[in-house]
Amino acid sequence: MSVRRHIPAVTLAIALVIATGSAPAFADDLSKEACIDAHSRGQDAKEQGKLSLARKLFLSCAQSTCPALVQGDCARFADDLTRMQPTLSFVARDAAGADLPDTTVYIDGVLVVTRLDDGKAHDVDPGPHTIKFIHGSKDQTMTLVVGAGEKGRTVAATFGERAIAALAPKPAKTHLPRATHPLGAKLLIGLGGAMVLGGGGLGLVGMLRVPDNCSISSHQCAAPPGDPSFDKASAALRLSNLGFVVGAAGVVTLAGGVIWYFGGKHTSKETDVVAAPWFTHEAAGFAVMGHL
Repeated sequence: MSVRRHIPAVTLAIALVIATGSAPAFADDLSKEACIDAHSRGQDAKEQGKLSLARKLFLSCAQSTCPALVQGDCARFADDLTRMQPTLSFVARDAAGADLPDTTVYIDGVLVVTRLDDGKAHDVDPGPHTIKFIHGSKDQTMTLVVGAGEKGRTVAATFGERAIAALAPKPAKTHLPRATHPLGAKLLIGLGGAMVLGGGGLGLVGMLRVPDNCSISSHQCAAPPGDPSFDKASAALRLSNLGFVVGAAGVVTLAGGVIWYFGGKHTSKETDVVAAPWFTHEAAGFAVMGHL
């Protein structure tokens, strides 16, 4: 790990004077100050993650015209950044996989290359980047995160594949045969069931209303003539008989509804004709299946 070393301009200037041993060395002060400035700015850029800028600055102050002390630091820092500097290469293809060299690429809104036929890798800083490919009137934009030291990562764009996928036919749904029953049969079954329950209830209530001193089987009451028990027993028997008649009619209605329900069952058929679009790279049309 390299340790940042800020070399003050005054200290470097004194060192240079001592090294040359005479004042005329200041004739090159501008060049030396530029070297020192590049050394300092390069370290700031490196700390900010701007590896591309830092590497350029260190390469500039690693020249032989710079003081030896600065030159050594800059050369070492430039070598370190060369290993850390991520690079990207770009590829554009059509839906069939053919290369599209006449494609322009932008990184974070900055034009990087106008053609993709040289196969060169391009320096980027670590972190997130927005890549935009432009081919003719079409463009594609993607976002990716680049790691430090990631070399030769290929970023590819395909033009045309999405459009074809959008037009691809969706599989037709399979309609299975479905059995249906007459609505009238369902109503008869419901009515018959209600009559059976209602008639049974009336018959039971009628029997319970028969006075205790009267017998249903003998149709006699142990009471003197004119006793109210006779009228109560007669009304109870009429109610009970009505309930049994309604219940019997309900049984007949229910049976008829059940016979109609199963006898009138209808099975629907599958769709006779199914039409679906189809697409290829060279043609398009409709596919028709079934019985006409």
